[in-house]
Amino acid sequence: MELTAAIQKRCSIRRFKDTPVEKEKITKILEAAQRAPSWGNTQPWRFLVITDKAKMAEVAQAAGGQPQAAGAPVLIVCCATIDDMTKKGHGEALRSLIPAGAMTEELVNIVLGSDIFAPYRRGDAYMAIKAGEQMMIAVAYMTLAAVDQGLATCWVGAITPKEIHKVLNLPDNIFVHSLLPVGYADEDPKPRPRKDLNKIVFWEKYS
Repeated sequence: MELTAAIQKRCSIRRFKDTPVEKEKITKILEAAQRAPSWGNTQPWRFLVITDKAKMAEVAQAAGGQPQAAGAPVLIVCCATIDDMTKKGHGEALRSLIPAGAMTEELVNIVLGSDIFAPYRRGDAYMAIKAGEQMMIAVAYMTLAAVDQGLATCWVGAITPKEIHKVLNLPDNIFVHSLLPVGYADEDPKPRPRKDLNKIVFWEKYS
């Protein structure tokens, strides 16, 4: 599907068919996330793919009982880690760019010594913010890849991360960011209204 068409077609779907989703299609969605822009190539995202209905129900309950979290054949739990944003993790990510010609050892040292470019220098909270930021880009890519595969999603961000973390017995260095149910749509909602461009776009100066 042409990208503009996918962007126009994408919408949040909360009712899904019971039709199983082919693993190859889920893999395509995850590959889209893998190619998302990433701060210093850190790629702090982690994805847990769940198809077990009982486990989905537990996650949905931990997410405040939201039915769409357990209503699709596949649930992708979108997680992140600040490990990749630390000096060590960020440094390794930057050095991985050297063979591609996108980084030099000199630039690595400059980046890691900068309060602007190195999140670790501003503490754990800031690293978590930047990791979450990267996750949002990856999830956006997944929603569009899903449309391209003839699938639908519903980005579930209003959750209780610590409860889901506990239910899934995730390691301490991982935090839950959001949920992404994936499946074949069982509804065809009207396009959601959007603000006119002239209300959100300004040229040369804000007015």
